[in-house]
Amino acid sequence: VFLTDGPTRKLQAGNRQILLKRTTPRNMGTAGRISGTVIQALRWLGQQHVDDQVTSILKKRLDAKDKAQLLKDIRYAPIWIAQIIRTVAGKEQI
Repeated sequence: VFLTDGPTRKLQAGNRQILLKRTTPRNMGTAGRISGTVIQALRWLGQQHVDDQVTSILKKRLDAKDKAQLLKDIRYAPIWIAQIIRTVAGKEQI
C-alpha cells in the first residue's frame, strides 16, 4: 500500500499487486520524512494499542534530529498522536 494524492487504484508489477490509496493533503504533508513514518505507524496501531512499551521503543530508536523533526511536523498529526509525539520528544505539556 502506498499513499497518494491521486486516485485510488491497483497496479500490477510482475506477480505483485500495488495498491495506491488516496489520502488527504494533511497525511501527505510528512511524506518521505521520519515523522510521516511514525505518524502512519501510530495511526495503524490505533490509540488503544499505543502503550508505554511503544513510546519507550520510539524514545530509544529516534535520535535528537528525528525528535526535532517530529515536533516540527506535529501539526500534521491527530491530537492523540501529537500527545505521544510530545512524550517521545520529551516535551510533555502539563
